[in-house]
Amino acid sequence: MKAGVMAALLCTTLAACAPVRGDDAIEVVSLQRQVDNVHADADICRALTLSRDQVARYFALAEVVDPATFDAEAIIMPCSYRGTLRRGGKLYQWEIFAGGAAYLYDGAATNQRYLCREPCLAALPGLR
Repeated sequence: MKAGVMAALLCTTLAACAPVRGDDAIEVVSLQRQVDNVHADADICRALTLSRDQVARYFALAEVVDPATFDAEAIIMPCSYRGTLRRGGKLYQWEIFAGGAAYLYDGAATNQRYLCREPCLAALPGLR
């Protein structure tokens, strides 16, 4: 079997061959680092760095959870990145904390909570 035919067959069975841009595409419009140096554990925050690509990857891989699960499992550190992103043509505000917890909201109907679990933590090891 020729390589081109084999690749075409693989693409028909793998979701990874889907177009990268679509209605779910995430464009990070802005990001800003936040550190609350008043807290004693602020030293942990030195290692937290996120790029626009990593923020988009986070929201593609992290799990949306209900408020009770978020309250029980989220670790809110004194450092985060926050900003705005566009998904499906709509603008949202977001905040991702060191430790992997995050919020995504639009000031209206959307108020989601996220936790970064595997494979999210594997893709973004700097959140640990």
